[in-house]
Amino acid sequence: MRRIPARAWVGLALLGGLGALSFLAGRVFPEVLADTCPLGRDPSRPDRTVCELAFGGLWVSLAIGLAAGALSTGLGLGVAAVARLVGGVLERWVMRLSDAFFALPDVLVVMVLQLAGQSLSDAGSSAGLGPFGLMVVSLALVGWAGPARMFRNRLDTLEGQEFVAASRALGGTGPHLLRVHLWPSLRPFVLAVFLSRLPAAILAESTVSFFGIARMEPMSLGRYLGTSYAALIYEGGTRVVIPAWALLVLLVLGASLASQALASGPRRA
Repeated sequence: MRRIPARAWVGLALLGGLGALSFLAGRVFPEVLADTCPLGRDPSRPDRTVCELAFGGLWVSLAIGLAAGALSTGLGLGVAAVARLVGGVLERWVMRLSDAFFALPDVLVVMVLQLAGQSLSDAGSSAGLGPFGLMVVSLALVGWAGPARMFRNRLDTLEGQEFVAASRALGGTGPHLLRVHLWPSLRPFVLAVFLSRLPAAILAESTVSFFGIARMEPMSLGRYLGTSYAALIYEGGTRVVIPAWALLVLLVLGASLASQALASGPRRA
């Protein structure tokens, strides 16, 4: 019987708790944060409390991380599966292409994509992508290469197992091997890769938004911090910035704990 490591449960519980808290406080009962926030109102936005802005930003950052992580993981898995099924020269070229994408600086490329997308949006050619969709697509375009390389290597390892070789010798096709024999062993790894993309996407989005390049509305944690850091020069300004920083750190910590624990492999009882 396989057991999920305790560290993974801690990370998943932290992620789930933050997601539930941001959903309940920021979406279902926003009036609670508006009426009872002990940190008071944001000086630059007197109509909102610090708690409303921090937990609202947490919800947006988490949603971006989940969507971008899922999309980049799906793209990487698709590319790796097709490469292994086709094999030969195409597989080598696809892996070279993924290596080239992986070498690109993620944050700088996301900044360029954001500026290009916003220019198209201003010109009326955004293809229906709002700021949220544009950010998710940008993060997925720079984030698929790493998962593709990891999935290809894992598939190559799994295909070396004896029962897979036996199935192939009995006439099993590539899609059959992938669906019946490889996918069950690959699923925990897919979850670990997805969770590893989550903090990477959140940090990249936060960095781009912090510098004011992304137009995330409602504001993510990164954009909130980018528009509020000036509060630090005022007495008591830390009450405005610290909560958002703390939520961002906890969010990344939860995803990192879960992904590292799952990637290290499940234990057997």
